Amino acid sequence: MTTATQETVGQWLEKLATTNSSSDQDSDRMEKLLKRCGLHSARVVVGVVYQEGQGQPIDIHTMARELVKRAAYPKITITT
Repeated sequence: MTTATQETVGQWLEKLATTNSSSDQDSDRMEKLLKRCGLHSARVVVGVVYQEGQGQPIDIHTMARELVKRAAYPKITITT
């Protein structure tokens, strides 16, 4: 039996910002978060963020650091 843990978006972003690995789940979460923050065209594929859905990519960890720095994310809890 697996026990689910909860963390805030901020906690997840801080963890993602300080690591150098990510999962498919991290990519899915980042894309959903960016859409909630107003970047409706954002796409995240294998840890690479395309803020406008195409064009210049940014690493998922760099994006996490920027969001943490700006505190630009909803104050919601996620279950992991």
